[in-house]
Amino acid sequence: MASAARGAFTIQLRDFDEIITARDAICSHGADRPAQRRGAAVTRAAVVMLSVSFGSYVDGLYDLAVDQLLSSYSNAYRNSLKNKTSKRWGNATVSKLTKRFLNLGIPWIMEDSRIHWQKFSNATVWNILDEIVNVRNSNAHGKPRTIGKLAAVKWKDALEELADKLDEIVADHIDQETGSRPW
Repeated sequence: MASAARGAFTIQLRDFDEIITARDAICSHGADRPAQRRGAAVTRAAVVMLSVSFGSYVDGLYDLAVDQLLSSYSNAYRNSLKNKTSKRWGNATVSKLTKRFLNLGIPWIMEDSRIHWQKFSNATVWNILDEIVNVRNSNAHGKPRTIGKLAAVKWKDALEELADKLDEIVADHIDQETGSRPW
């Protein structure tokens, strides 16, 4: 079972898929270099959507974990903690993910052995995540960086798997701390 944050991420990724479908409508099948120019703005928009959606997922997962792990504290306290931590991090980089979940007693979450993609190590996942954020920042702040459709789709696949792993790691930690599996 997945967290509510993971479910919301799945729904948000439909926007990414729709943007990629729109890109395909603009570019003929099998087009390479011309498609990179003609559909470049649409692919850049998809990468921004992907990065923002993953950041929203991480915010949601963190907020759920705060509520589960600190359920004996008042709503006001938990909301204050969320506002001081989750709402201030911006893009979901490897460093920020690590620091954020460290606050909840999950040390080095991105170094967990479950963090990998296909046959790649977790270091490769770190590089993918940081590259997505770098491309997103360039595109969102007026310094366009064009990537191909295939790279964008691979990034989506990697983030989906990363979200599944993060859900599992956080659920295991909550279970260990509270004796109750949250999702």
